Amino acid sequence: MDQRVKKNRFCIKGGTILTFDDQNSIIEEGEVWCEGNQIIFVGSSGEFKNEGQAEIIDQRGKIICPGFINAHTHSYSSLLKGSVECDPLDLYMLKVIATGSAMSPREIEIAAMLDAASMLLSGTTGVIDHFSERPNLSANGLKAARKGFETAGIRATIATMFADKLYIDAIPLKRDELPDQVLAQYEAQSSPDIENYFSIMEKTVLENSEDRLTRVILGVDGPQRCTEELLQRTGEFQRRHHCGLHTHMLETKTQAVMAPDTQKGFVSHLLDLGLLDNFSSLVHFVWASENDISAARESGVTVVHCPASNTMLGAGVSPILKLREANIPVAFGTDGSNCGPPSLFETMRLGCFLMRLTDPNFEKWVRSEDILKSNLSAGARAMGWDGKIGVLKKGALADLICFDLSGHWHEPYGDITSHLLYYETGQSVSDVWVDGQRVVNNRNLTSIDINSVLEEAAEIRRKRELSLSIDTLQRIELQYPAFKKMIVDTLEHDFPIERRMPLS
Repeated sequence: MDQRVKKNRFCIKGGTILTFDDQNSIIEEGEVWCEGNQIIFVGSSGEFKNEGQAEIIDQRGKIICPGFINAHTHSYSSLLKGSVECDPLDLYMLKVIATGSAMSPREIEIAAMLDAASMLLSGTTGVIDHFSERPNLSANGLKAARKGFETAGIRATIATMFADKLYIDAIPLKRDELPDQVLAQYEAQSSPDIENYFSIMEKTVLENSEDRLTRVILGVDGPQRCTEELLQRTGEFQRRHHCGLHTHMLETKTQAVMAPDTQKGFVSHLLDLGLLDNFSSLVHFVWASENDISAARESGVTVVHCPASNTMLGAGVSPILKLREANIPVAFGTDGSNCGPPSLFETMRLGCFLMRLTDPNFEKWVRSEDILKSNLSAGARAMGWDGKIGVLKKGALADLICFDLSGHWHEPYGDITSHLLYYETGQSVSDVWVDGQRVVNNRNLTSIDINSVLEEAAEIRRKRELSLSIDTLQRIELQYPAFKKMIVDTLEHDFPIERRMPLS
């Protein structure tokens, strides 16, 4: 159990406060008063009458706002930066499975700390980690991930990723197009242990508490990667615990064509099985049909938009304007760090711009204030902290950041939310508090020794690259022709919807 001190009182004062409350209030020369991990006052300077001791933190000239929320990443990938370039998702997955599997608890902990450090230093205070241990979840691995995030001081919802189909059975690949030796290796693989997964989850979800920075939810992977037995067991678990589910959904066309019933679709099927409710989030949602959108609206889920990885991997453009019109909350995620840096500002900016290519009516374009608020409110909802984070108001948790926007990049100022969305990179973040603890002070991380983490991460990567066998690399190479044919054939195949952008 986290033993952090909860009762220190402090005031962040003098800056311009973006509350992102119901009225989107902006307070010039404001103050945010906190006691322990809670906000007790937000308003103009001098309005709050303090009694007793308090730390006064002068942030004049800065922007004060809630910490932003990265609603989808994979912490293990912080050790795989720069390992992917021109691969579509299905080929990318072959490499990730080969290079990102079988991590030790210490490697998992370092990966989580490194991912958290990058996010905290660029203004992200909350994250959903789609946590992967292939082929099976372990109690020690999950404990290490929680330790890494809590040590770094970031608020994290850990969704334990799990699937039980062979990878080649989760894509529209013809088995007879694979070399016999590769097919034999697939068929020799043991099945992932469903009983082990749910046994660990039964124990772990009971440890979820508002006194901890981390909580654990279901992360059973995209339905095309799961047997019907696993999906049914997941639905039963969800109905008992209502802990939430975070899963990939319809990321690529090769996934969309795997739906068992094109009229009904994956989302309706999961809804029927009891997997989806307002504690659930669907990631990517690129190849979603009108039926999928209707089922998502009915289920009350949050959709997580990952425009950077969707474009880098050539998956397509998610129909975000359609989702907004259906009143489906849309959060933002950076996805794994092997698809680019965990920069939420880059992600939100790209997501905003892509919307402007999907509808000829420019009056539907979404304003900067709405994009930022969508990140905060929908992200908090997806994390399971709806109304408690992503807003500066009395009673909310003290997750907040300060921007120093002085200098040529921002000055002279125009509309402040436009500056944050269209200009900011995360490099202007000067100070960060999570749960009332100051984890970044004047651009310096206070929770961990980042240089030591970087040194250990580099050594881990070096050793893992040296241990990668020639047989593993050859196996990937042998599968390339069949995978290339599958991807090209699927993209050329007629389908009721189109989510890519071919130019004519």
